[in-house]
Amino acid sequence: MKLDKSDLQLETIVSRINAGELDLQPDFQRGEIWDTKRRQRLVDTILREWYVPAIHIVVDTDGEEVVLDGQQRLAAIRDFFADKVKIDGTIEPHDELVASLNGLKYSRLPLAVRKAVNRFVLPIITLSEYGPQEPNELFFRLNQAYNLTPPEKRNALHGKARDQVRQMVDDLTEIGLLNNSKIGFTNGRLAYDDIIARTCVAFEVGNLRQHINNNVVEEFYRSSKPFSDETIESVRGAGAELLRQINESDARVKFNKGTLQTWLIYCHWAPLADGSVPSTLLTQFEVDRALVKRGEQLADNGKSRALAAMLRLYDDRSSYRVTDVSSVLIRDLAVHLYSGARYGTPPHRDSSELLAALDKEPDSAQTLVADYLERVRWGDPLVQPEAAP
Repeated sequence: MKLDKSDLQLETIVSRINAGELDLQPDFQRGEIWDTKRRQRLVDTILREWYVPAIHIVVDTDGEEVVLDGQQRLAAIRDFFADKVKIDGTIEPHDELVASLNGLKYSRLPLAVRKAVNRFVLPIITLSEYGPQEPNELFFRLNQAYNLTPPEKRNALHGKARDQVRQMVDDLTEIGLLNNSKIGFTNGRLAYDDIIARTCVAFEVGNLRQHINNNVVEEFYRSSKPFSDETIESVRGAGAELLRQINESDARVKFNKGTLQTWLIYCHWAPLADGSVPSTLLTQFEVDRALVKRGEQLADNGKSRALAAMLRLYDDRSSYRVTDVSSVLIRDLAVHLYSGARYGTPPHRDSSELLAALDKEPDSAQTLVADYLERVRWGDPLVQPEAAP
């Protein structure tokens, strides 16, 4: 198979499409599926004079040129030239020129901008002298699905916040916390980076009731501002405390992303509120949690029914998505109540009353906890009022 590279200006490419000299929909293509947002991002890329990946064209047996790869890009460009796509001047990162063009169509662009768009160059790879299966095989290889995870996408957003998260992951890996043997999973698909980023955002906003979804984290990455020194030191301190908790256990503690974030958050605010975290809290918590999962009775300390109820709720919410606000709150509250019932650490926001109610009515745990969370606004702020400096 012979491959020839050339560069064509957009004006020339669109003219060839409109003249029927370039077929955008050969049999193996998917149809035009890009939504408006993706089309606007491509236009934004062109206006900024960034790079657009090469278009692959096949010269068929009749000498006709058909698009092998790049159909969606070319269709978006064609439609922009036809005034079917408006410019979105709000796409980050902010650009003064693009912002000034917000809402405009191609025909309304200032002359200088329109000329720059016309002259924007796309790399073109033309395939000829190929065997029967070669173009389709190349198309398959160019389009093998590999969907990036949100943290993998964010990792491409170079900025201070991203660099801080990467450094924190390195630091916590170096001290031994972020290690498969310690927490039960690896950094595949940047799982560690995701947890540390979300924890940094939680500490920065100081509120567990904030829905920290992928978009919220991405906003921090896109911002030119770093996380505060206080946030970074808080994450470092929480990581060191959690490592001490893990090292107290003879058995391996297996976290998932949600529960690891919960314990990092608790190891941040609990020492501020109570002065310290009981050294065997995590170990005993996991021992009792395993007993409850097996349906066995906890040792009676006068509050065993409440303990079992909260451990069941924690376990129920341990597999929920890390961004689910109610699950984040319930897991955090469960650890606090367990610490109070098992070790006598101080109550907060009348949590002793909830503990007593749970011991009387453990079967009503879902309702009692839901009502309590809303009544006292648990997690708002993250550092409880009793612990405020």
